[in-house]
Amino acid sequence: MSIVAFVGTAFFLYRLLSEQKDATIQLLRETVSTLKDQLVEARRTTPDVLAQTLSARAKLLEAELERMSKDNGATKQEVTVVAEKLNSARAEIEMLAKQVEIAHDLLEDFSCPFCGLPMTVRNYFSESVEYQGREIDVDHEYVEYECGYAVRDGKPENECPGTKLFPSK
Repeated sequence: MSIVAFVGTAFFLYRLLSEQKDATIQLLRETVSTLKDQLVEARRTTPDVLAQTLSARAKLLEAELERMSKDNGATKQEVTVVAEKLNSARAEIEMLAKQVEIAHDLLEDFSCPFCGLPMTVRNYFSESVEYQGREIDVDHEYVEYECGYAVRDGKPENECPGTKLFPSK
């Protein structure tokens, strides 16, 4: 009887673990599918693609507006609608250009000031020191870039190889 109970329990546990494994696999498949969809959406909405799409739309609207202004059959209202669409597209292009400029400015904070390679390490740490009989905390910062340029507390520690290539920078 105990052997039958043991086999039954083992079968029950196997089935339970198997169902949990199948549920985990299904959850992972759904997660992968969601991530693939997000990747496709991210690729579709990169700044380059958005800029190309907006530029193409503006060119089409300009061509349509030019055609309508030459066409005597076009009403003033139709021309106004197309002109408003063109102005809207130009405003979107301008907004995108500003966002790209802001992103570029922010990126400069995380790039080597000499060669432009990205930052690899930024560490902050505190040190307790005694000054005039009092213990104070001093904050330190260490920044290192992919090129090897490093700065500790605002003072260069390692030189950027790009400064040798471009001494005028």
